Amino acid sequence: MARLVLHIGTHKTGTTSIQNRLHAARETLRRQGIIYPNPGRHTGHHAYLTDWIALPPPYRTPGGGCAGLQALARRWREEDVTLLLSSEEFSRAGGRGGRVDFAILREIFPGYEVMVICVLRDQWSFLQSVYLELSRRAPPPPPPALVEVATNTGFLDGLWCDYLSLYEGLCETFDPAEIRLIDYAAATARPDGLMAAILDTAVPGMVPDDTHGPKARANPSPRPGPTWAAHVVAGGPSPTPDIVTAAQEAWDLEYGPDSLSCIFTRTEIDRLSAHFAPRNASLGARVARVQPGWSLRSCRPPDRTLYREDIREGYWIRVARRLSLLHRGAAA
Repeated sequence: MARLVLHIGTHKTGTTSIQNRLHAARETLRRQGIIYPNPGRHTGHHAYLTDWIALPPPYRTPGGGCAGLQALARRWREEDVTLLLSSEEFSRAGGRGGRVDFAILREIFPGYEVMVICVLRDQWSFLQSVYLELSRRAPPPPPPALVEVATNTGFLDGLWCDYLSLYEGLCETFDPAEIRLIDYAAATARPDGLMAAILDTAVPGMVPDDTHGPKARANPSPRPGPTWAAHVVAGGPSPTPDIVTAAQEAWDLEYGPDSLSCIFTRTEIDRLSAHFAPRNASLGARVARVQPGWSLRSCRPPDRTLYREDIREGYWIRVARRLSLLHRGAAA
């Protein structure tokens, strides 16, 4: 019987790196009976979701995403293979970005044994990663606003941060026995890394050696502290390259290039934990029925982390000096 495995993200859990590595290893995977389709320009399978998700034109394919899924379903239905599809867009919460209709998707794959794999990370680090991703293309909401939106709605920028609600939505289409959750912190702490955790779950005992081990991150986030500071200095519009440079150089001078930072305050971290911990515990209790012992690891920033309230006037003076030097050099 053909199997369909959906790796649905979530966002900011190493998905781009995983997709790059799966794509690079697809011939090795195929020899192991794992089919990782090559839809074209991108290593992930976002192109198959464009009938539901509002994605840029480069992701679109002739005939649309559902037509591509139907072709895959026909091609592999009679084969003893595992068809592995990976896209974090599977896990979108909805809104202007759209939401995958899993009921329709399931109808496209009759006769397939189905598994859904979802990787989750602690809410504060997830929200920080979303903030940093948003900062690449536009000024992100201030950190206090992120906390407010996340705790009031359960999602941010169309992405779930209330994982119990995400799970309940999946259970509307999939049996709990078909859903496997992976704790991002626990998986990335494994010697063989997140990739092995996903493949061990998808196809136990059939993990090719050349996909093992930690690899360089494909879409690393910018550094939290300097990124937040650059947006504070910019005061509304996106920071100029000079502001970004000044914020980073001043940070290295004041705190050191290897310092750890967090865009939230201790109080905001406490608020996020108090709000989501009971929901995470309820999720763990439900998931444990099919994944005994599973829980989402509750993490706080490491002890030596600089929180937002730790940033003092000495740093801002350095930023001003760096900006002055940069502008003086440009004028010369």
